Amino acid sequence: MSGIVGFLGKRNALPILLDCLEKLDYRGYDSAGVAISNFYDIEVKKTVGRVKNLRSLLGDDPILQGTLGIGHTRWATHGIPSVTNSHPLSGCSDRFFVVHNGIIENYAQLRRSLSQKGHSFITDTDTEVIPHLLEEYDTGNFETTVLKVLPMLKGSFALAIVSREQPNTIIGVSQDNPLVLGFGKEEAFLASDIPAILSYTREIHPIKNGEIVILSPEKVVVKNFNGDVLEPERIVVEWNVQDVILNEYQHYMMKEIFEQPKAIEETLLGRLTPHGVNLPELESIWDEESVKRLRKIYIVASGTSYHSGLLGKKVIEQFLGIPVEATFSSEFTYNHQPSNEPSLVIVLSQSGETADTLSALRQAKQSGCPVIAITNTAGSSIARKADSTIYTKAGPELAVASTKAYTSQIVALILLSIWLAKKGDGPGTSHIRSLVDSLECLPGDVESTLIMTQEAIDQFAQITYDQDHLFLIGRGLDYVLALEGALKLQEVAYIHADAYAAGEMKHGTMALITPGVPVIALATQESVLDKLISNIKEVKARGAFVVGISTIGDDLIGEVVDQVLFIPSTHPLLMPILAAIPLQLLAYYSGTVRGHDVDRPRNLAKSLTVE
Repeated sequence: MSGIVGFLGKRNALPILLDCLEKLDYRGYDSAGVAISNFYDIEVKKTVGRVKNLRSLLGDDPILQGTLGIGHTRWATHGIPSVTNSHPLSGCSDRFFVVHNGIIENYAQLRRSLSQKGHSFITDTDTEVIPHLLEEYDTGNFETTVLKVLPMLKGSFALAIVSREQPNTIIGVSQDNPLVLGFGKEEAFLASDIPAILSYTREIHPIKNGEIVILSPEKVVVKNFNGDVLEPERIVVEWNVQDVILNEYQHYMMKEIFEQPKAIEETLLGRLTPHGVNLPELESIWDEESVKRLRKIYIVASGTSYHSGLLGKKVIEQFLGIPVEATFSSEFTYNHQPSNEPSLVIVLSQSGETADTLSALRQAKQSGCPVIAITNTAGSSIARKADSTIYTKAGPELAVASTKAYTSQIVALILLSIWLAKKGDGPGTSHIRSLVDSLECLPGDVESTLIMTQEAIDQFAQITYDQDHLFLIGRGLDYVLALEGALKLQEVAYIHADAYAAGEMKHGTMALITPGVPVIALATQESVLDKLISNIKEVKARGAFVVGISTIGDDLIGEVVDQVLFIPSTHPLLMPILAAIPLQLLAYYSGTVRGHDVDRPRNLAKSLTVE
């Protein structure tokens, strides 16, 4: 949610900042701006719209050349998208320039106090209080001024700040909001997300709470808020620049859909054994007795990650034999009651920075629950704060709508389910061998599904062009998958799509079934197939146009639907992964046929770092 970049080196800063910002526009695209310093002066340019609008502005109205700069691409939280509300922001005297992600929760009180002291505000943002505070409490030293102001700010925030009186320095701060320091050859970078700087460096330090970084021509220094120098934790990111290049694809969403075989293969790599699953990252904390003592598990996540958590809930319950509660991160914080029974909390987040999930993690730790994180991002806040972390190996995901991260999370949850069942001698241990065999074939099955369904889904998407409503139905695991399919159609194609447990349609929702309305029937679970066919007949009797998604050779579904898409057959617990592919493709093609920007859906951002 909003993107920050910073650069200090010997090269022209502007092209580098713009390149980095373009790689971050999945985090915000309401407005964009830069501040450039030549070590004597600082100049700011900003505009509404995406980074390409900023490029165009700078082509018509160039900015001064300099080797230091900060930039921002905004997703509005306070104030409408406008040039005035765009970052970088300054105060009354233009002494300090700030770009900011997150929320300053006490900005209203700070603004009122500063106004009484004579400061004039021109924006609707919470950010503007920061440069005014820096002016009000200016000590004459850039670093000590920042350190004096930081304790006054409440909330979550990442900041990059430059000073007109010390124009050869950038200061970066991270407080419960991601910001990484990148190390280059005689140059340094700041970025709110790793993909922004992959073209320039893969060596980073995630800035932690209580740290500031000072970038100057002489050196890069990390300090705590007491001014003590710290040794930065240097992490080499496994991703490379090819991971963030579109290559032959028109959109990142399509690229990432087709990267799923590789993402799943990487997530499985080294973790499957002839007898089960190897998760060494958990071994130091969890032994057989600690797993056997568990009486309840909570899976906590938001959005698409929540849907993968719902699938994980059903698998863990089946394999471990104890109750599992899947809950939204935003609700967990308020509804979770500490229990005397041994419990485990599993948190899911693609970015590892989701604010609601991070808050839930803290709540779990405060109540004494151990936390296992499943995330895609090494060094992220959630990964650092959890007791142990299982990394998915999906690579960077730049489309706002999650695809490969979703299926990789499901795989990670299934691996964890097998591991827990083996450790805890759960009732599902007798099924481990067959599931492991199917997991070994899963990347190839996903590849086959992509080949089998792409063309048919492209054609079906044409039917959705003039449709405002669409329904997805299924039973058991298929119903859980239907929830994710509906979300994808909503966020990418802007179609009002609803998911229902198929047996519940007749209890009210059937009133919405009218002649011609599209219904997607997910039919991948043999144990409930007969019941599902009856439900399909019920909506067909009301005139619905029904598309079935089922396994190869399932003639029963083909006889009752208008159109059927066949996918390969695998273990029942893995079918939601294969069946997710045509739903992702449908959302993509439905969005493109309607002329939408499928990578950057309106009103949405990729990494939601505010609650």
